[in-house]
Amino acid sequence: MKLNLFSIGLLFSTLLFAQDYKLCGTDEMVQKALEAEPELLNNRELLKQQADSILANDVFRKTEDEIHVIPVVVHVMHTGENTNISDAQIHDAIRIINEDYNKMNSDTSDVIDEFQNIAANIGVEFKLARLDTAGKCTKGITRTYTQLTNIAGENVKELIKWNPRMYLNIWVVSDIESGVGGYSYYPGSAPNNDANAGVVVLASQFGSIGASDGNNFSSRTLTHEIGHYLGLPHTWGDTNDNDLEENCDTDDYIEDTPNTIGSATGYCHLTQNTCESLDNVQNYMDYSSCAIMYTKGQKDKMRTALETGYIWSKAARNNLPTNENLMLTGVHEDYVAPDCLATIDFKSESSVTCPTQEVKWENLSWNYDTAISYEWTFIGGTPSTSTEENPVVTYSEAGLHDVSLAITTTGGTNSKTIENAIYVQNQSELLTAPNTISFGSNEFPSNPNQSANWYVEEYFEGETWHWNTLGSTTSDGSIRIQSYDFIEHGIRKAYTPVFDLSNVPAPCYMYYDYAYARKDHESADELKVKISSDCGNTWTDRLTKDTDDLTTVSTIYALEFNPTDALWEEQKINLNTWIGDPQVRALFEFSGSNGTYLYIDNIRFGVPNLSIDELTASNIHLEVFPNPNNGNAVIQFNVLNTHKIELKLVNVLGKEICSMSNNYKAGQHQIDLKTLNPDLKPGLYFLNCTIGNYRETKQVIVY
Repeated sequence: MKLNLFSIGLLFSTLLFAQDYKLCGTDEMVQKALEAEPELLNNRELLKQQADSILANDVFRKTEDEIHVIPVVVHVMHTGENTNISDAQIHDAIRIINEDYNKMNSDTSDVIDEFQNIAANIGVEFKLARLDTAGKCTKGITRTYTQLTNIAGENVKELIKWNPRMYLNIWVVSDIESGVGGYSYYPGSAPNNDANAGVVVLASQFGSIGASDGNNFSSRTLTHEIGHYLGLPHTWGDTNDNDLEENCDTDDYIEDTPNTIGSATGYCHLTQNTCESLDNVQNYMDYSSCAIMYTKGQKDKMRTALETGYIWSKAARNNLPTNENLMLTGVHEDYVAPDCLATIDFKSESSVTCPTQEVKWENLSWNYDTAISYEWTFIGGTPSTSTEENPVVTYSEAGLHDVSLAITTTGGTNSKTIENAIYVQNQSELLTAPNTISFGSNEFPSNPNQSANWYVEEYFEGETWHWNTLGSTTSDGSIRIQSYDFIEHGIRKAYTPVFDLSNVPAPCYMYYDYAYARKDHESADELKVKISSDCGNTWTDRLTKDTDDLTTVSTIYALEFNPTDALWEEQKINLNTWIGDPQVRALFEFSGSNGTYLYIDNIRFGVPNLSIDELTASNIHLEVFPNPNNGNAVIQFNVLNTHKIELKLVNVLGKEICSMSNNYKAGQHQIDLKTLNPDLKPGLYFLNCTIGNYRETKQVIVY
């Protein structure tokens, strides 16, 4: 009866979770590595010969009950919010693999009778490192902000990787580019001459809580991938393809795992017999939904892997459990680990606000167990200091204000100050829509016209939004940003000035020109545009574009990308929701890695459904008065923002009489006709006014 109930439970589990399973990509990744680096084949063969020799040695049998400890570091690759998984989920994942590798998992009793005698205690313990590669205190967890988490693979290892001779590196990501749930490499087979050894695994298949799906398949994915890391193939052999009849012709070369074709993904048929013997479908190296055991033969294989390795091996497994390495990584039983200095990180719900509006500051610090105290300092805020973990503050004065946080643990005190951490908006400083920002001069982010000021967050070290002289067809400048230059990965935010849409009729839009190219195939950038009408208290997403969507040219620019006129495109965003609102602003959020420049120019805010030429035409209001005249006349025109204006006077035959070209700031401008030509003879003339691609002509009669 017990077996039947267990089987029924597994059936329901299969029905509930089968659609969520993402399989293992180990053999596919190993094959790619071997093709790219043929010398890895020789490395694997040398390690195999060494392992066979160790396995045949009686000394190996005498140490088979010794516990091998492996130092672990978990690299959380995230884009903030829910993707930045909790310490609790990480500790849960470590708990599960320790139970599985020491036959302490509660479902061990469910192993069917035929395999009870060979279900093995591997005798391997995994401990989060307490010392990093520089000998500094750590909790064995790192956190890296990167868009690569959405297309992860070997690329995330370029961002962060600890010495693979000392640590088992585990990268937890949001999505793997190949579509798998996780992968690892057999000893000696990882790219970069095995220096990329470790496990890449989805957050949804890591542990059993938090972002994990929580079912057997997901919670045992890490157990499975570490099996590969320690030399185990799938129970049907060296492929990722399960449930194929031809798998009966291959083997995993482990005596006590029956020959099998492998379980159909997510199923658990305990009586399955595919190659003339009962299949061990409950094996961690199968694809069933009831993985709960390793065999004694698999134990020998993995423990042998922990005793193999050469001095030249970049990820020699035999160095991991040595006493020397356990002390260096802080996981030796004789090492007393102190609490660490906190790695300080914090943010507010919004980096822009208005006077008297409440701002909640959130402590995001990590790498410590317990805080003795929190000490916040808010320049210009009320209160000006706080000892709460997540305080609420108001500001009375407009402008930029610094914020500091110091955290004291038993390991000491660490602090961080973010300059200009919050921008308190002057609600009287507005740009009346429709309006245009063309970046024709270096007045970004600060502008002599206070109403035209931008706010650019300076939270991360390195590259952020800045002005440059390359513009689209209508200006001599733009703003740009390049993720390749990011020292710290994270979202770079640029807040536009505030626009008054009180008198703007429907339909209403925001337009801007942009240009972007890939730096290489690893470029992983993302642009988001958001809108707020309540002083940044809430934001509405209006646009999200990844690398593929942003690209305006198919060519890869390994060096600097300097777009010509033909490489710019126009973006249109609907603003109808905010018609009538007196205070509306946009936010450009850019994040990513290994990308070249993204350019933004010619932002038209609160305009009707018009092209740039139509918008220019509807606002220029070109006039000549009086007309006719005796040569004493005024040329009058209006520009929405800084533009280069060319005025040219031609006769009836089209011959140019005179011309002038200058940059003009936003507003109405008047020029004496005599400035163009003080000695015009009586006759009929045509005045051409050119702004970018737009030209308007007025007839001028001189008597």
